[in-house]
Amino acid sequence: MGQTRVYTVEDKEFWEGLYAGGKTAWDLGQPAPPLVTFLKSPYALKPGRMAVLGCGNGHECLMFAQAGFEVTGVDFSKSAIQSTTRKLHQAGLLGTKGYLLERDLFKMHEYDHYYDYVLDHCTFCAIDPARRQSYAWTVHDLLKPGGKFVSLWWVRPDRQGGPPFALHKSEIFELFDKKFKIEIAYEPQDSVKERKGQEFLTVMSAR
Repeated sequence: MGQTRVYTVEDKEFWEGLYAGGKTAWDLGQPAPPLVTFLKSPYALKPGRMAVLGCGNGHECLMFAQAGFEVTGVDFSKSAIQSTTRKLHQAGLLGTKGYLLERDLFKMHEYDHYYDYVLDHCTFCAIDPARRQSYAWTVHDLLKPGGKFVSLWWVRPDRQGGPPFALHKSEIFELFDKKFKIEIAYEPQDSVKERKGQEFLTVMSAR
């Protein structure tokens, strides 16, 4: 008998198993409060074309689409895409302000320099740490020159194992400083209780 394959975070089957089984403990069931606050702040972005990488159940996709952005949710879990599709459809935004791609975010080269914005919430910390530099380059490639990368990082430097994997603030600056100009960086004060002091919000523009 052959050995049973063990899937890792690199495999879509790993994530599909979690979403299909409802094992998504990281999902807040709503848009992350710091992103809600940011969208209503004086620093809010003007509506434009946005890719939400690792969109999961689509809470942020729906929020930004409702705010007038043209949003494309990207995930390689079929169940995650279906969940986001339902939200956008129920809001009457599917196909007008909300779109979906069931794709590996590292394989979207036909969309290079297509987006005004890229949004990340809990995706960077879920990929294999060995691919973090590749992720930074991928985000840069997806953005138009001067486009902005908005990320709500889950900073847990002492985290063992994963996902989510350990992340230190210094690594963010080291990885992204070469290709991005960091314009905004702060620790939100309205994180959910379980993530107080563990979140870090940045806005960067592609050099």
